Amino acid sequence: MPNTEQEASALPPEQSWDAIHATMDRARSSMYVAGMESIMLLWGAVVALGLLGQYALTILAPGFATATPWFPGPLWGVLTVAGVAASAVLGHRASNENAMGTAARRAGIRVFLFWLTVASAAFVIPAAAGLWTADVEGITIARVAVGIVALGYVLFGIMHRPVIAAVGVGFALVFYLSSHLAGDAAPAISAVGTLVVVALGWLWIRGSNNR
Repeated sequence: MPNTEQEASALPPEQSWDAIHATMDRARSSMYVAGMESIMLLWGAVVALGLLGQYALTILAPGFATATPWFPGPLWGVLTVAGVAASAVLGHRASNENAMGTAARRAGIRVFLFWLTVASAAFVIPAAAGLWTADVEGITIARVAVGIVALGYVLFGIMHRPVIAAVGVGFALVFYLSSHLAGDAAPAISAVGTLVVVALGWLWIRGSNNR
């Protein structure tokens, strides 16, 4: 059998350059989005579970919800901690599989800073617009925050993979349609719709990875 050097020398220069560029593109893509698809779907599921939990406690245990109106804080706190831990595990595994070294760490830092900026904007922009007051309904703040986060998904997807952009659009559509049309059942419907978007995104990613 011909060895690797013989095979490489047998390739025409144009094919050799194409192979090199394809390898570099794959490495760059895997480095910059290592684990991000799974992590972003994970956070969609975390938000859905939070909405379902909050809605279930309000409907099934109204006495508890009335006596402890602060219960959403600990609920979302526990889910956030779990989401952060799961994200760290997914990102670490993906980084070990796809890219190692200083370049990978720097890429991971840039991705982290991107999402830190998006999350900060979801808080800062409503505050700068004067929405964090007793006169403004919580749903108004939520609509602004969701729009900013969904925009982050779309921008990240445009830069790296269309499925992420599609998931962001799906999250926004589910939330806005339910919040405007579903009344008191909006949190539950939004949660179920978000889980459907997560499942469809996962199937899309799995199907494209198997090709």
